[in-house]
Order: sequence, then C-alpha cells, then structure tokens
Amino acid sequence: MRFILIFFLFTQIVLSQKVISGKVLSKETSTALPSVFVRDTKTENWTITDKDGNFTITLPYFQDIELNFSILGKKDINQTLKNGQNTITVYLEDNTLHLKEVMVTANKERKYSELTLGTNAINNVQAFTLDDVLQQLPGQTTTSFNLNSYKNIVFRTANPSKIKAFGTSFVINDIPISNNENMQALNPNVPTLAGSDYGVNTVPFNNPNAGVDLREISTNNIEEIKVIQGIPSAKYGDLTSGLVLITTKVGNSPYRVSASIRDATSELNLTKGVKLNSNNSMNLGINFLDSKADARDNILSYKRIGGSLAWKTTDKLSKVKNTVNLSLRYNLDDSKFDPDDITADVVKNEKQGVSISNNFMWKPSNLWLDGINLNSGFSYDKQFSRRDRWINRSLTAATDSKEEGIHEAIVLPSQYNSISTVEGIPISTYVNLETTKTITNKANWIHSLAFGLSGRSSSNKGEGRKSSATGLINFYVLAQEGDSKLGYRDYDFNRTRTENQFSAYLEDKVYKKFEEDKILNIDYGIRYENQSGNMSFQPRINSSYSLNKTFRIRGGFGLSSKAPSLNQLYTGDRYLDRLLGNGIYVNPGVYQKAWILTVVSSGDNLNLKPSKSYKTEGGIDIDFPFANINLTGYYNKLTNGFSGQQVAVTKEIPKVNVITNGAEIPTYEVVGTENLYYLTNSIQNNSNSEDMGLETIINFRKIKALNLDVSMNASYVKTKDENKNVIYYASTSLLSAERYGVYPSMPITNENFTTSFNFSYHIPKAGLLLSLRTDHILLRTSYIATSDYPNGYLDTELVYHEIPEADRTDMQKYGHILRVINSSQTKLDHVLHNFHLRLSKDFLNGFSVSFYATNFLNLKPYYEKNNIKSAYDIARFSFGTRINYQF
Repeated sequence: MRFILIFFLFTQIVLSQKVISGKVLSKETSTALPSVFVRDTKTENWTITDKDGNFTITLPYFQDIELNFSILGKKDINQTLKNGQNTITVYLEDNTLHLKEVMVTANKERKYSELTLGTNAINNVQAFTLDDVLQQLPGQTTTSFNLNSYKNIVFRTANPSKIKAFGTSFVINDIPISNNENMQALNPNVPTLAGSDYGVNTVPFNNPNAGVDLREISTNNIEEIKVIQGIPSAKYGDLTSGLVLITTKVGNSPYRVSASIRDATSELNLTKGVKLNSNNSMNLGINFLDSKADARDNILSYKRIGGSLAWKTTDKLSKVKNTVNLSLRYNLDDSKFDPDDITADVVKNEKQGVSISNNFMWKPSNLWLDGINLNSGFSYDKQFSRRDRWINRSLTAATDSKEEGIHEAIVLPSQYNSISTVEGIPISTYVNLETTKTITNKANWIHSLAFGLSGRSSSNKGEGRKSSATGLINFYVLAQEGDSKLGYRDYDFNRTRTENQFSAYLEDKVYKKFEEDKILNIDYGIRYENQSGNMSFQPRINSSYSLNKTFRIRGGFGLSSKAPSLNQLYTGDRYLDRLLGNGIYVNPGVYQKAWILTVVSSGDNLNLKPSKSYKTEGGIDIDFPFANINLTGYYNKLTNGFSGQQVAVTKEIPKVNVITNGAEIPTYEVVGTENLYYLTNSIQNNSNSEDMGLETIINFRKIKALNLDVSMNASYVKTKDENKNVIYYASTSLLSAERYGVYPSMPITNENFTTSFNFSYHIPKAGLLLSLRTDHILLRTSYIATSDYPNGYLDTELVYHEIPEADRTDMQKYGHILRVINSSQTKLDHVLHNFHLRLSKDFLNGFSVSFYATNFLNLKPYYEKNNIKSAYDIARFSFGTRINYQF
C-alpha cells in the first residue's frame, strides 16, 4: 500500500478521456444486437448496447484500445481500435459448429498463465459434471466414468489428496461456493483426517474437509470457465490450491433441450432465455440426472435435480447492470438393500438446498470513481445421511452416557440393526464491495485500481450425529475384559459457532506500451485476511513483458490461506469407554450385567490455524509462424496443512472391584484410584507439501488443406509431502517398560509426467466436428521412505524418552518396539496410452447430435506384482451420445 501511495506522489495524473462509440450487429441477419456487454480489456470499464445496438464507452487513455463484445449465443470477439479511430461497427456470429474457427481446448489467448474454457471446449467431452470438463487441463487425465462417489480436483500436484483439494476454490458469478460448513462425517474422532464418511465399503458419498463435490455442478448453464492454477488476483481468498471462475448464461436465447446417455447414466436439460423488454431478460434452466453403478440393478445410484433462474436488468443509460441468480438443487446417493448380501450397508445420503446471489455493477457519473460493484450471496442446504447395518456378533455392551464416570452398560443382543444418522444444515453468506478507478499519466502508464472489502460466514444448524442405544455400530462397543475403545456419542451441530472471515484488498493493474510490440502488464496487490481471528497479509503479483511479436516473458508470486472447516474445528469431546471387571456378567434367564467406565477429554480443535500457500511461477510465450507455445515453470509450497495426530492423555480414574455372589445380581465398589494412560486423536497444522513442475501448451496453426487443428499439452510435476506428525507403534511385549515406539513421519515423493494431444477435424459449412483426444502417462512414481528404528519411546505412563542414536538399532533392547516396514517405491512398467473420440454434427434446423467414446480402442494395460496380474487405472471403455434441439 505504501508503494502505491509513493508511486502516485511522484506521478503526474492525466484525467483526459477518449469516447468510443459504435454499433453491434448480428452477422447472419445484419440486425441490431441489444444488451451486448462491451468491456475494455485493460481497465475493465464497460457499457451495454441499447435497443438499437448502439453503445458509447469513455476510456482514460488513447492508445491500443481493445474491446471485448459478448452476448449469450454469440461468439465473443475482441476488436482493436487503431490510433485516431473513435467509431467501430462489430458483427457477432452465432456460436455453433458452423463458425470458421471452433476452439475445443483451453484458450491460448492468455494474459498470464490462466486457462479459459469456452462453450465449445466444455462440449468437447460429454460432460455430466464440471469434473469431466476439468480433466482436459494440463496435468489431469481422463478417469473412468463413475458418478457414484464424490468428485474433487486439485491442480499442479502429483498427489491430489483431500487436504489439497480442500484448498481449491470455485466461484460462480463472483460468489464463492463453500464446503467449510459440511459436517456430514459419522465420527470425526478417528485417526484419519476426514472422519468416517458415509459410503459403501471404499465408495465415499460425502466430502467433509475434501473440497467442493463437482458432481453437484452441471454444465448445461455454464458459459465460460476460467482456471487459475497460479497466482490469483488479490480479490480472491480462502484458497491454497487453485481457483476456478465460472460464468453462467444470462440473456435472450431460444429453447434448448438436450438429452444424454452414457453407460447407466442419463441426463435431461432444458434452458430458455426470455427478453422481457429492452432492459430486462431472464434465463431458466432445469437439469435432471440419474446414474446407476450397474445397469443391471438399482442398488447403488446417484440422482441430481437442479433448477436455475437468472434475471438481468440494465438502466436506459447503461450505467447500471444488476443480475440476480437463484438456484435450487437436490442430490441423492442411494445404496439400497442387496438381497444377495444381507450384511451389506443400506445407505442414504441426501442433500437439498437453495442459493441466491446478486451482482450489482454501477458506473456513477458524478463521482471520482469509475465503478462500484456489490456482490452478495446466501446458501442454505439441508443434508441427511443414514446408514442401516445388520450386526451379527457375540454378546456386547455399550453406553451412550456423556458424563465421566461409571455407568451401567446397555447389553446388546448378538443380532440387531445398527442405524446411525447425521443431519446437517450448512449455511453460508458472502458479500463483497469493490470500487474501481482508472488513471493515466503523461508517459501513458495506465493504472486500473481496485479496492474491496468482503466478508463471509459459515455455520451449521443441523441436529447433528444421532444414534439410538441399540443402534451403535459394532466398533463402538466393548466385549473383553479391560477393553478400552474410543466411543461414539451423539453430537448436536448447534453447539458449533458461526465462523467469520473478513478481508480487504487493494490492487493495481498496470499497462504500458514502450514501443511497437513492447508491452508491460503488471497486476499487483495486497490482501488482508482475518479468518476467525487469524490475521495475515498476502501480497500477490503477476507480470508479463512482450519483447517483440514473437517472445513474451511472464512471472508471478503470491501468498494465500485456507481456513479450517467446521468439521475440523468441532469434532466433539473424546469418549473412552472401558468395560469393568470380567466383562459382561450373565446368569441365563436371570440377569445380564455390565458396567462401563467413561473417560472424557476435550476434543474440539479450536486452536487450528489456516493453512498457507506460497506460489511462484515463471514462463515464456513464443508465437512462431507454425505454432503458439506457452511454457510455465512453478514452485508451490503448502504449510500448516491439516492432518490427524494421536495425542497422549493421562487421567485419574476410580479403581473398581466387582462383587459376585452366586445367583445374586453383581454389584461393584470403588476401592481407590489409579491412573489411566491412553491415546486419543486431534487435528493439527502438521502437514507440509512442495510441488515443483513444468507445463506447456502448444497450439499449432490450422492446417487449412485438411481442416485440421492440432494442439498438445504436457505436464511434469514432482511433489514432496511431509509432516511433523509422530507415529506410535505398540510394543509386542505387554511387560516391557516401553509401551510405544515413537517414529517420525517420513516424506512421500511422487512424480507425474503426462501429455495430451487434441486433433480436431472441422468442416464449418457442414457443421461437422471430429475430435480425437489422447492421454499419455509417461511417468508415475511414488517413493515412501520409512524408518525401522524409533527415535524414542513412550513408557507405561506415556512419558516420552529419547533413545540415543547409537542404541536405536539394538534389537535385544528395543526389538519389541521395532517395526519392520521396508521403504516402498512404485513406478510404471511402461507408458500408458488412452484415446477418446468425439463426433458432432450441427444441423441448420436447430438439431445437433454428438457421439462420445472414452478409450474407444478398449486398451487394457496390465502390470504384475508378486505374481499377481492387475490392470492399470486408465479410463475404461465407455460411450454415449447427446442430442440437442433448439427452437
């Protein structure tokens, strides 16, 4: 901030302005196009065409003016005005396959390292969800088609873990989608970070602490996707891994109906844009999806129903633009009863909700400011998860008491239904106020300033985790003498408090042209973030300099942070249940008696701090006559990441003597006290990660003789994950003074090297597109270093003792706490290839059809390990079709 003030003290500001006027017409009919959004690409100044297609825009500079023209259903274009040119006439084409140029890959027209996916790129895959679209990006690979588990994504890493996916931010129409409020974990008091989520075997339905579930975002109403894998603008916060900006459709458009089918999945879409008058338009969208894991039955399925309504209004002077977006959603993961397996879980995971947002843009005439933008959003969901499990085991006992002490146990039958539920009501709010001002000086430096304030809140008002006394899952119950286990308890989410974030940012976008083709762009700013009392300042900068028409260099640096979720903060108290005496005392037909000692320790992790990300990147863009090449190198570091850690606890407990006397009901008496030593779990800021890599995108010039476009991307990344956790390994000798060996967490190193090609054969006159997309996995390695020898041990009272380095390999002395785990390394035996095909035909009567096939060559590469033959996890063969009709 100080730098900006000093800069302007020594800079003469020029307030001279240039007025540009023009007209926008439809190329097909030469009729005027009202409501076209006209935007200056340098200053973000904007205007809107009137009912006759006319517009006027005032700019604070004179040279290198480039305007962007966009409206629903037409192809966006940029138009450059030469020096001295004050008027312009623009023709916009219908965005169909009859266009001369169709971009089906990430847009190469980039300011820095961001990637833009337009409508044609979205349609390049048969996308049922946003995840299908993002798989086209560098470093990503096409996965087997499956909608029966949640989907998330992380960029520029060889280890796309839940921790990193939690830091990927998705913003729709300038409103962030938040997963911070999701608490649908059955029991977060377990060693794993995410808790025991509802699902079937290894198929997870819910995603607390794992980022946004991309299955919930359909693509039928998306106009554009911009992916920022590098340094985001200072405007955006609460992220560490990447940023995805989504713009939805709004404006006048015909009825569009589409139907898709692939494997056991079907989808129906309906969209319609209505022009109410010259200043008002409205869009309606409806989406229905039904996906089964197996076409032969309906045991495991996923359903999605969504509706959206957008209303855009402008004033007659093109000074105000306001857009209201309303969305309704329903998602259901359903695992029904399997008559062939009575032990299988019956699971239902349901989510229904509503979101409303408002985007207000105002260009005041009598203020010093150029623009005032106000974005606000509110989201409300109701989540319900239920698991019904048939239990068949020996006699067990349990308790549901939340008080520390001795309680009479509930003796459970050997067979019963275990029913557990979680009801969450996540609520999030967001508001952002931004002001903008563009100024120039006599040396023609252009500064576009933006100052903003934003706030967001996260809360969950559901009834929480619930289970009846006879519905406790079997790993919560006790059966053996002296048995002690971490116990389950109901937890009311209303005990949690609302988490608030407040931020302020100041950003300056600088443009300067020194000579012909020598152009400097710098976007720099600072963001202040207060995340529930944890404050940080986050400087960010992106820059590029064009040396000439052929070469341009880029570089950037930035800091960001991600707040912990409610599910990480509020895990509930830890309950240790210990069966007293000789377990369950039984006299058939007379009594069944047992007592459980419950020990309570505090469990919420309110000392968690936000995780932090440090990102740097540099690159070069080369514009050869035969191709455009973008090369980017980067280094990212994640610190204070969230991870689970066992914690030693000491408690003084009563010493109990159980009294039995023949057929009489047993009783107990307290005969003193003793110390209890045990391990419980917490979530801490112990995880660190480093990602370094190189990626390139090459777009070759169109081979006009063959109507062929060729592009490719490649990505190499090396990831090193390490944390400060310690691992406790139980002694194999019950009589030893060393109860646990203490081992450090060892780093995990992963490497990925992937390439992808896209060949597009396009005949504009016929509206025909044939696209071949390939994936090639050249390198995939994973090395996990392990330590066989402990650094120390915990004694019987869980007190840590350091072992002298010379004694750590003493098998005679410490053999009972040594773990024999060899370091493991996995790598590809050979290069993996996969090929995907798309054939699309756009008819002039509004009808179009597309055929898609994943792994259409049905490749099945195998590898052998320990004489066991297994298939590599490349996308399996799958095909489908989509039919569209507009009228």
